[in-house]
Amino acid sequence: MSLLQPSPAVSAINTRRADGGWGLLEALLGLALMALVLGGTLALQTRLADRRQGVQDADAVSSFTQLAAQYFVAHRAVLEAIMAGSSVDSDHRCQINVPPSSGLGQTSVDTAKHTCAIDSTLLWAQGLWPSGVPVDNGAVRWVAVFRQVYSNGQASGADEVLVLSAALQNGQIMGQGQVVFGGNEQSFLERMQTSMALLGGAAGFVPPGHDVGFCQYNATLKQVCGRDWVVTLSDFL
Repeated sequence: MSLLQPSPAVSAINTRRADGGWGLLEALLGLALMALVLGGTLALQTRLADRRQGVQDADAVSSFTQLAAQYFVAHRAVLEAIMAGSSVDSDHRCQINVPPSSGLGQTSVDTAKHTCAIDSTLLWAQGLWPSGVPVDNGAVRWVAVFRQVYSNGQASGADEVLVLSAALQNGQIMGQGQVVFGGNEQSFLERMQTSMALLGGAAGFVPPGHDVGFCQYNATLKQVCGRDWVVTLSDFL
């Protein structure tokens, strides 16, 4: 037997080690591919779920905006007088956090900013909210802030409205404190993009606690941004 040739025993041992090594490597590659496929599937499911939520958000804000617009048109003269400071809100037209028991909530008028805010609980108390539909989802509630536009210290005759989802604390819209964004930012952006695509140019977003692209949200300036418009949040709230 030549010393340059391995013995059959050694050759057999080497062969088994080689087969075992490749088998383990193939198994690891298989697991890695499965993990990638599974990860891709979960990511796709997450995106689809975010988009479905975005569609639901768009439906909700569209329905609320229509009801809020009907409310404003029906009471425009009174609301403009309240926002101008020439009339007090004796009829409780500008309220949020209206409890079912009394029908009287928190007055939400700012005569310096010429604003009046309402939420879904007021619409419910006024009999304008659809029967069987919750006024909030336990985490946020829709709010409409009407604003009388002034020019050179005089009412211009124009009005605008900003519709927002407001954070809830103990079932009430937060009136004080800073809302801290604690969600997944990618999911947030996916939902917002879906909602904005459905709602068109009227839709915008409040950045999730920091500047996003051209839209600023920082200690100095907080904005709400749409496709072709930007408003400063402090003008309304």
